[in-house]
Amino acid sequence: MIKEQILKNLQKTLEKIGEKEVDIDLQPPTNADFGDYSTSMALKLTKLLKKNPVTIAEEIKNNFPKNDFIEKIDIIKPGFINFWIKPHQLLDYVQSVSTEKFDFPHFHLGKNEKVMVEFAHPNTHKLFHIGHLRNISTGETMVRILEAVGNKVIRSNYQGDVGLHIAKCLYGVQSEKSKIKSLKTLQEKIEFIGKMYTKGTKAYEDDIKAKEEINRINKMIYDQDQEILPVWQETKKWSLDYFNEVYKRVDSHFDRLYLESEFYKRGMEVANEALKKGILEKSQGAIVFNGKKYGLDTRVFINSLGFPTYEGKELGLAEKEFSEFGELDKNIHVVTPEQTSFFKITFKVEELIDEKKYKNKQHHLIYEWVKLKEGKMSSREGNIIEANWLIDQIKEKILKQFKCNDKTAEILAVASVKYSFLKTSTQTIIHFDMEESITVDGNSAPYLIYTYVRCQSVLNKDDYNSLTRKLVNSNIINNDELILLRKLYQFPEVVLKAVHEFSPNFIATYLYELSSQFNLFYQKNPILKADKKTKELRLLITKATANVIKKGLELLGIKTVEKM
Repeated sequence: MIKEQILKNLQKTLEKIGEKEVDIDLQPPTNADFGDYSTSMALKLTKLLKKNPVTIAEEIKNNFPKNDFIEKIDIIKPGFINFWIKPHQLLDYVQSVSTEKFDFPHFHLGKNEKVMVEFAHPNTHKLFHIGHLRNISTGETMVRILEAVGNKVIRSNYQGDVGLHIAKCLYGVQSEKSKIKSLKTLQEKIEFIGKMYTKGTKAYEDDIKAKEEINRINKMIYDQDQEILPVWQETKKWSLDYFNEVYKRVDSHFDRLYLESEFYKRGMEVANEALKKGILEKSQGAIVFNGKKYGLDTRVFINSLGFPTYEGKELGLAEKEFSEFGELDKNIHVVTPEQTSFFKITFKVEELIDEKKYKNKQHHLIYEWVKLKEGKMSSREGNIIEANWLIDQIKEKILKQFKCNDKTAEILAVASVKYSFLKTSTQTIIHFDMEESITVDGNSAPYLIYTYVRCQSVLNKDDYNSLTRKLVNSNIINNDELILLRKLYQFPEVVLKAVHEFSPNFIATYLYELSSQFNLFYQKNPILKADKKTKELRLLITKATANVIKKGLELLGIKTVEKM
């Protein structure tokens, strides 16, 4: 990338003027009229060199190595240095993109170039809800952008199939066991266990005898007691089949589906081994990690009843994840902020168990909650917004608004939901709005896909075989065209930034800005009615814009359509 060449040349320039220890910032300016890249490094050097920042900027400009990719360098008060790339460089890139050749810079999190992304994380015997949709959308795009920059990525999914929530559901199921035979479809079965979970949760909180029975069921599950095992296995299969349908619907899949029940015994063994090594300690009949000396919380790994907690089972899971697919550079866990303390402590314990295997190799990718205008979702109250229901509601609205066929509506519905999550920073709570998610006048998936369809419509009206010829005449480029060429050129850097900061929203924001700029360009500049040379250039820009939108949406896990 030319950005990397500019950075190298700026480093050489710093060495010439006798100053090496300055971080060089280089980003596209907010206003495209100020060039392709801008740096404020002269302002940072003011105190060190005790000179006016404009004087320093001029010195950097004068000492910048000669090259064939920079058209001009300007100094803007109070000391910004702005770089303009030669148009033929932009054209070369756009020409490549117009033939669907995307060359993303490589970025690895370690020497093995191998990363695991652990995402989705639904619990069996519960509904796959709107929060899970944000999780799976985030995890899916992280997988895709990590692969785009040269990594081998393992897709994993840790699904809870044991624990108190399962016992609560099975308590409800046992109380209405006679209804099971009447359940014919998977949808009926899922609705049934959803209601039974709500029933069991309320009983656990309101009825002492029910609480005792639920605790007994919980122990029976861990003990693999034949009294409860058949109904546990049957209802668990319902959940796993249901989850698999959701995964297919949102275009995700997994290389490994881990189940919490796999790590009950091994988690206990690892915790007890850690106890012998002094990493964990006994406290009031439980085995805990005393995190005080590390500035962390104290958490229980095996409780006083002898059951492994989530923390205990996590030790067994980590061991498997870091051995089953060879040596990993990083394991990225896509989980809500409530588990921040959990991960800080389990990461630390695992590091103390095996520093070489685990140290600095795990990352908690926090995504915030999805809330509704009516308030927070609650399994206890049974007002969970189920994933399929949400997509179906949006699909129904799309069928009415766009009058498209069912297949197109399905693609647009899934796209609308995913993009609503991905356009927002993972650190931000989302208040989901159905109408906003499908608007064609704002920052939404239908708007981006509409722009793609518009580009395709233009290209389909003309024979654009001429686009295979290399454009060399950059003198005919007007300012509107130049703005789009610059925007298209930024795509690989945006993808790199999204990976580097674990933030897919950078790609979404970029695609929205690109679409907005193209639609403005389209309104102001005739394409098919322009003279031959200009038409050729504008068709090239149109083709490249379509390809970048399609590729960018693909990286976000979103499909496009050819007609709307």
